[in-house]
Amino acid sequence: MSSIYALKNPCHPGAFIRRNIVEPRNLTVMAAAALIGVTRQALSDLLNEKTSLSAEMALRLEKAFGFKMEAMMEMQKQFDIAKVRKREMARQSQLHAQTNASEKGRLRAFG
Repeated sequence: MSSIYALKNPCHPGAFIRRNIVEPRNLTVMAAAALIGVTRQALSDLLNEKTSLSAEMALRLEKAFGFKMEAMMEMQKQFDIAKVRKREMARQSQLHAQTNASEKGRLRAFG
């Protein structure tokens, strides 16, 4: 039986790239975007966690800076999984609260 380790609050790959690639090299977003051949806006959106890391962007970053594409895509996958699980937990919690409130109201009506 295999067990899968999942982080509860994984880092968005854009934050990782900003902290471990762009900032240590003192690159501007414009300069980093030029190095990897994307628009400033596309890289900015990733670094500011507005968009997900695409396989294409991961490959460009690997070629330019040496960080493995697979590792960055794994970060994106873990981030996406955690986001969906959090959303589902919040939905379940809200549903549970609504059910409890409804039950209390019914009990009062019959009590």
